[in-house]
Amino acid sequence: MAQPMFVLVQFNVKDFPKYFEQYGSLMSAVVGKFGGQFLAASGDVVVQEGQSSGNLTAIIRFPSKEAATAMYESEEYAPLKAKRINELTDGGNLIFIPGLETI
Repeated sequence: MAQPMFVLVQFNVKDFPKYFEQYGSLMSAVVGKFGGQFLAASGDVVVQEGQSSGNLTAIIRFPSKEAATAMYESEEYAPLKAKRINELTDGGNLIFIPGLETI
C-alpha cells in the first residue's frame, strides 16, 4: 500500500468571493481526478502556537506522493495555479507532508 500524502495549504486570499468563484469551487473536481480529497478548509482556524501564514488553511489527502505531484503538475491545475498565484492571493504556503501508512 502506498504512503498517503497530505497537502497543507495556507494562502493569503485577497478577495474571498472571487477566490471561491475562480479557484476554490473548481478545485474539488481537479483534486478528485487524482484521488485526492479535501479533509478541511477554513479561514476560521485556531492557532495554538506560533502564527498562521495565511487567512485560509486547507488540508488535502492524496493516496500517494505520486498522485499529489501529478495533480500539482497537471494541465488541469496549471491555469488555476497561475490565476491563484498571479491574481487571487498574496502568497502563502503549499506543503507536502508524508502521511503515516497506518492511517
